Amino acid sequence: RVNLLESSWFLVSSLIIAIVLLVDPASSTGSNNNAVLGLFSSASSGQQFIYNFGIVLILLFFVLTTILSLSN
Repeated sequence: RVNLLESSWFLVSSLIIAIVLLVDPASSTGSNNNAVLGLFSSASSGQQFIYNFGIVLILLFFVLTTILSLSN
């Protein structure tokens, strides 16, 4: 029987994999060909949201993994 924590862990891990596969890192730095100018380009609000959402998912994955490992 799968409990709520295991289901949540599976959903979070699936979302992390989906973000990694769907986000194109080449388009996240803008269209500058100059590497120095690319460092200073700012991400759009959508890209910033995906970045922050990914960080939250990774932290949640860590917490859920720790809780699941301690409970078994």
